[in-house]
Order: sequence, then structure tokens, then C-alpha cells
Amino acid sequence: MTRTRYASAAALLGAALLLAPAADAAPKKASAKTAQSAKKKAQAAEARRVAVLASGPHADAARDALEAELARRPARYEIVPESAVRAAASRMGRDPTQPAGAAAVASELGLSAVVVADTSTVGKKPQVRVTVRNGKDGKALASPPAAKPATPKLVPVAVKRQWTALERGLQKSSAPVAAPVAPPQPATPVEPEPSVKPATPIAETPAPTKTPAAEPNRKPVAATPKENKAPEKPEDSSSTEPELTASAPIVEGALGLKLFGRSLRYKDDVFGVLRPYTLGPDVGGFALPGAPQLAGDVTVYPLAAFKKGALARLGITGSIDQSFGLKSTGSSGEVTYPTTAREWQAGLRYVIPFGAAKQHGFEVTGTYGMNTFRIDAVDGERPLDLPNVEYKTAGLGLGVRAALSEKFDFNFRLGYQHPLDSGELSSDAWFPRMSAGAVTGSATLAYRLNRILDVRLKADLRRYFFKFNPEPGDPYVAGGAVDQYPGLSLQVGFRY
Repeated sequence: MTRTRYASAAALLGAALLLAPAADAAPKKASAKTAQSAKKKAQAAEARRVAVLASGPHADAARDALEAELARRPARYEIVPESAVRAAASRMGRDPTQPAGAAAVASELGLSAVVVADTSTVGKKPQVRVTVRNGKDGKALASPPAAKPATPKLVPVAVKRQWTALERGLQKSSAPVAAPVAPPQPATPVEPEPSVKPATPIAETPAPTKTPAAEPNRKPVAATPKENKAPEKPEDSSSTEPELTASAPIVEGALGLKLFGRSLRYKDDVFGVLRPYTLGPDVGGFALPGAPQLAGDVTVYPLAAFKKGALARLGITGSIDQSFGLKSTGSSGEVTYPTTAREWQAGLRYVIPFGAAKQHGFEVTGTYGMNTFRIDAVDGERPLDLPNVEYKTAGLGLGVRAALSEKFDFNFRLGYQHPLDSGELSSDAWFPRMSAGAVTGSATLAYRLNRILDVRLKADLRRYFFKFNPEPGDPYVAGGAVDQYPGLSLQVGFRY
């Protein structure tokens, strides 16, 4: 009977020992799963801080498209303004589009990712390339192939096509780890208070003189600099935004070789005695550039070195074209005559910047100038059937300058010149009652060699047109004429 009781008790004790580990393990697994789900929910609830940096001719379109995609997911992303990133990068002297610079800026602003959009032109076609850089280390988490071609209308389409790959990179991003907080120091043991001495008489108590009056004054003094440092950041960031006035040049210009031509043609020559003139290869009555000239121009912005803003873009401009080695033949073709062709202009030019990063400009130019084409005499004689012209003009020109890419610039100008005098052509011996006008145009393509120098290819045309208004008894009778000068130049340009 006793042995049976001991055996049953031992069996119960063994069953309890076997079931105890299983009962302890079940709560542990459930608690681990609960902790993982809570961690995932906490990560999903936290919105990643993301900034978009865009550059190139279509930077505005790329920035707007990317920020619109981020704004559609407010629970996932918090957009940080690009100006804040640029200001932080300027203070640190870093490039936020590169890995080290992106990580440095992300550490200061608490960014999880920096989205870099480049819309510069590669080859002949513009492109849009988007890269997601990790805020923790600046590495590229996503960089889909560049979309070509890219225009302001096609940039949003390209961003939407690449968004799936971009968001995968954004979901992998993480903000820089905060600096470790020093562990709390153990409390220093409190020393026992000294034994209280008997109170001294009131007359001898120096308590009023030992009150710490200086301590209340130290706190506001120490707190004042900390309160003033907070608003200094937006002041620094605003100082980096007006980059255009700082980048306004002090002087710019070009010098090089020019080939030009001339064709003078009369209209409605009643008696057929007026001789046309052609300098250069004649193609259907139009002279192609072929005669050499030295051509140069310069524009100085005198206030750019001292001021910023509108007055820094007001310049004094001038140009000159001078021929050398020219010859003209008489009507018989047997005698050649030295010929001089010269043009100069001087005036004021004002540039109005526009576009992304203020990299384009609109020009307004007012000038006074003179265009001379003179055939000199040989042995006291010169062709009397070719008038020497000297056009004195005052005019107004409009122009557009644009940065096509990081290396190429384009400049187009169009203007009207009013002839104040035409030399012998408007004299009593030729057409005293004439009226005249002139138009000018030029197109320049420049390739930048470095920050200061570039190589320019320029094509230009000056076209004078006349109405002679003849009357009976005039030495020559014709309805009008056209005198035009095409040119093609190769120059070295500079900008400082």
C-alpha cells in the first residue's frame, strides 16, 4: 500500500516536470510575434523625410513631378524644401548630389533620402536621370536608366514610369543614426551634512551679505546666445538664394576672324546705267562670305563689381569689324582699287535673367554706329559708277541668350537700325530724296572650354534697303536698292 502511493506520487511529479517547459515556451513565442508586428507598425507609421534636388534646363518640371508623387503619399514621406538642403550644403561646403555631401546634409537635416534629378543635355538630346541616395551613407539605392528625349511636357511622364523603381529605393532608405547618448552617470554619494552649530547672535550673522545674488543673473546671460542662434540658420539660407547677382559678369566679349561679303543691287533701273556690286562668291545675286575681317566685341558691366541686383546687369557695349587686303575692280576689270570695309558700334546693353537658376537672359541693346565701304582711288582715279557709302545709324536690338547644356550656350539677336546718313548714295549726285532703313540679325553658338573661355561660331547679316523717290532731272532714276552684308565668324570668347 505504501509502495503504491509512492509510485503514483512519482508519476504525478514526472508529468508536472514534462509539462512545465511547454507551458513556459508558449507565452514566449506569442510575445515575440507581438513585438515584431508592433515594430513593423511603428516603422510604417513613421514618414521618411525626403528632399528633391533638381538641375538642368528642365529642373522645375522634374522637381514638381517628383514632389507631386511624394505628396500623393503623405503617410510615407515628408517633403523637405530644396532651399533648406542647398543652404545646409552651402554652409558645409559640400555637394549634396554626391554621396559624401548627401550624407552630410542628411545628417544635419535628418533626411532618410535625397532624390537627385539631372535634366542636362547629353549629346544632341536632353535627358532626365533620377537617383535616390540613402540618407545614412549617401549610396545610390535606385538609379533607373535615363529617359530620352526629355522636354517640359515629357519629364512628368518619365518620372511616373520610373517611380516604381524609385519608391523601392525610398523604402530601403534610412536616416543617419543619431549620436549615441552618454549613459547616465551614477549619482554621487551625498555627503553627510555637517553638524549644526549653535545659532549666532543676530548682530553677528553675515547672512544678508552672503546671499548668492550673482546666480540669478547668470542664467539669462547664458540663455541669451542660445536663443539668438536659432534664427541664424534661415538668415544664412536666404543669403545663398540670390546667386544670380553674384554670378553677373564684370566683362564679356569675343575676338576672332570673320569672313564677310557684300551685294548691292538696284531695283527698277530705268536707264540700265547703275552698276551692281558683289564682294565674295555670287550665288543668284547673293554674295557669300569670303573676304577677311578682324571682328571683336566687348561689354563691360561697371557696377557688377560693387553692386548686386538690377544695376549690376547694365553694361557698356562696343564692337568693331575691320577688313584687310581688299580689292575692287573697275567696270573694265583691268584695274583693281584698294577697298576698305569697316563697321563699329557703341551703346548700352541691359540683361534680364530668367529660367531655372537664372541661366538664361533677355537682352535689350541701344547703339549708335557707322558702317563704311569705301573704294580708294588709284593714280587719282576711282570708279565713278560705284558710290562710297558711310551709313551712320542709331538702332535698338533685342536678344535671347540660353544655356543649352553644361557646355553649350546659344545667343540670338535681332535689331532695327535707322540710317541717319548714307554717304555718297544719299548725296545730290546720286539719290538726294531717298529714304532708308536697315535690319540686323545674328546667331551664335558657343562651346565653353572652362569657366572663363569659350569658342564661338557666329553667323550674322546686315541688310540696308532704300526707296529713292526719283523726280525728272535726277542724274539717276531707280525705284530703290538693297545693300546687304552676310558674315561668318570664328571667335574666342571670354566672360569674367
